[in-house]
Amino acid sequence: MSVHVPPWAANVLGKAAPLVQVGLGQALRNMQANAQAAHEQSDSQTKHTFGMSRWENQFQRVQDELKDLPDATAVRPYRFPFDLMLVGRGLIYPYKYAETTVDVRKARGPKESELIRELFSFAPPTRHVQDALDIDWDVSAPQPEPRGGLANLPEGTRLILVPFACNASELLAAFWGIAALGTERHLEWVTEPAPLTVPKTVTSHGTRLSTIPAQASVESQHTGFAEGSEPTLTLSSRGSSERLRGIPPLTEAEPVQDQTSEDDATH
Repeated sequence: MSVHVPPWAANVLGKAAPLVQVGLGQALRNMQANAQAAHEQSDSQTKHTFGMSRWENQFQRVQDELKDLPDATAVRPYRFPFDLMLVGRGLIYPYKYAETTVDVRKARGPKESELIRELFSFAPPTRHVQDALDIDWDVSAPQPEPRGGLANLPEGTRLILVPFACNASELLAAFWGIAALGTERHLEWVTEPAPLTVPKTVTSHGTRLSTIPAQASVESQHTGFAEGSEPTLTLSSRGSSERLRGIPPLTEAEPVQDQTSEDDATH
């Protein structure tokens, strides 16, 4: 099958560009199928199950399709639950931009978060920053410092966005391209967002419950609180150095900064 690859993709991804282009289309088809299956199995009147499954699958299915390509590496951002795929110099980030058919060039980028700011440090500068550089203005806005797996990416890595539109009924459109993140989440496309071909065939449809797990026999079931084995409680003592320095005991975990705040994760 002949695949037309945009010049920018060949430059960033190298010889793997046609395989990445085909793999992304297949990954999004599988994502939609898995999310719809989860929604059907939940028998829910809301779309929360679809949205959560779709959000997980948009990363996991991309990894499935691209992980065996030459020069492909899985990268885990700081405190993010999924891997992103790096192929050649291209760091791939899929996200949902709409639930209806709208012009992707007018759609906003992903919801702002620490992760998104770190990812866009691998994107081209915005126009106003580039204009300031061209006329020697002082551009002193602090740049985010990539953490986790992003901190180890090679120089020259470029963020590739994979925006798609979908809802619980269908996958409407999918694109890929390179853009800078402007004000109020407006994207400044450096390349024309190229449409991805999404196949009709699903190559992975998730895992369905095909057999009923073995149930406990009546004799072995516990019917009262006084029956069964007693629970165990593991205690650990504080170190002597902490007691001498008067450090209070830690009773709650430190708050974790949200790295997964994509605004469409439950829709």
